[in-house]
Amino acid sequence: MSDLNKDLSRKFINYLDQKQYKRLQFEADMLGEIEDQHPLIMFYYASSIYLNEASKNKDLLYASQLFEKVYTSNKKHLQSLYNMLAVSFKTKSFKNVMPLAIEAYEKNNNDPKLIEGLARVNFYLGNRQDSLKLFKILYKMLPDKKEGRLPFISSLNYTSGITQEEYMKECLNYNSILEKKYNIENNKNQFNWNKSDKINLAFLSADFKTHSVSHFLIDILKKIDNSKFNIYLISNLKTVDQDNVSQDLKKLVFKWVDAYDFSDDDLTFYLRSLKLDFLIDLSGFTNGNRFEVLIRRCAKVQIEWLGYNNSLGAMNIDYLISDKNLIKSNETNLYKEDVLFMPNIWNALSAPEKLPEIIDKSNEKNSDFVFCSFNNFQKISDRTIDVWSKILNTTKSKLLLKNSLIGGEDLKNNVLDKFISKGLQKDQIIFLEREKNIYDHLKLYNKANVALDTFPYPGVTTSYEAMLMGLPVLTMQGFNFNSRCGESINKNVIMDNLIAKDDHDYLNIAISLTKDLKLNEKYGENLRKKALSSPLFNTDQFTRDFEELITKIYNKN
Repeated sequence: MSDLNKDLSRKFINYLDQKQYKRLQFEADMLGEIEDQHPLIMFYYASSIYLNEASKNKDLLYASQLFEKVYTSNKKHLQSLYNMLAVSFKTKSFKNVMPLAIEAYEKNNNDPKLIEGLARVNFYLGNRQDSLKLFKILYKMLPDKKEGRLPFISSLNYTSGITQEEYMKECLNYNSILEKKYNIENNKNQFNWNKSDKINLAFLSADFKTHSVSHFLIDILKKIDNSKFNIYLISNLKTVDQDNVSQDLKKLVFKWVDAYDFSDDDLTFYLRSLKLDFLIDLSGFTNGNRFEVLIRRCAKVQIEWLGYNNSLGAMNIDYLISDKNLIKSNETNLYKEDVLFMPNIWNALSAPEKLPEIIDKSNEKNSDFVFCSFNNFQKISDRTIDVWSKILNTTKSKLLLKNSLIGGEDLKNNVLDKFISKGLQKDQIIFLEREKNIYDHLKLYNKANVALDTFPYPGVTTSYEAMLMGLPVLTMQGFNFNSRCGESINKNVIMDNLIAKDDHDYLNIAISLTKDLKLNEKYGENLRKKALSSPLFNTDQFTRDFEELITKIYNKN
């Protein structure tokens, strides 16, 4: 790559530093066709698109093409490949960058940026074993590295063959690094504020929008006794990403705080100034978390709940809300936090006011038997694909899939390729598009006969939805909080017969369901009625139980 005029290069770098992206693009365009320019001009131009948060997807795809052209013209210019990887996470398009990154990694297998990029791509695509292998290499090289560490830990929940002990080991290892870095101690005793007439209770999340977390939370906010509680919502969501659900939530609470632009230090200081009795984190290790704020302690009592169903392994997280089906009484030592057991279910959902009619499929003669799973594609583990493929091959049935993620064509194709490798025909796997509203989304369940749950990471919202639409849900026994969510849901609607003991049992139950001539009679409208009268949708009782739980801890502290 020949040298670019130093003054021109310096000017373009200055534009990037000052975020003058349009000015850079204008001046580069004035020099002629971008793709005919010096590779460094292409690189700066592509970088201006990538760094501009207002860039559209088509612009980002063009930036990726430019980075690719720069890199293939000079494979020593690894920064263009790093940037191409970074852009791919915005576009959710990996087919061009993956072979280049793999080739580069084979020649530079000690390059942490390549290792991290490939680990994160494989994580997104659901290639868990490859992702974990690369993450482990990365953290052996750079044990203090923060980026990607939390996706690595949370990905253990998706991966078959990982025990709770192994998961906790990784949590504790990372927390020990942070505790030394920030000199963190269990400083609960520093928060002995005087008790007042109301309990100051805050929820922290990046998902106060149209999201499952908000759907489960909203009825509690509507029904909680405001004469006893001041409710705060600490939102780590960009203001531009807030929607009508965000606005509805704001109207229900004592105080809403936009925390996205706070540094960790500033947010810690601010939250402490609120003198919160309770801070309940709803994010755990998921995207948008403020874990490094939580671990410093910002309230007298800190609790993990709802958005992340496992321990965080941090000394300053006091409690984990669960239920008796998720964590056994003799297993509490496998979790860092003290476990709080809800009487029935660990969360309850408010049913939509208007539900679609359930279509009786018993009169559909000579039609294919159809399974469905509307869980996030990333939950479809290789073990799940193996068992589902045996079901579909044995019964000659079809499977409906629907991804909750926006975009994700490469993820969809990766899932399909895995099924085809198991001997399935392409037309046995049917992908449905996202629906704009919950009513039309629920109607899609009428296209199926039975819902199949993923494992070891089961669905939650999708299981509630399937039962509302009269579909029996076949789930798998688990070994920890996260993997037992399907069990708890089925047990709370008295559907224990659809909790498989192992892969072989899951296969046999699924096959038997395809032969059950009274399937619609057993489930359908009967299952909807049973679900609506169960703890799954009894948000009145759940809110009272939740209040009692919080009040009991408050009085004890």
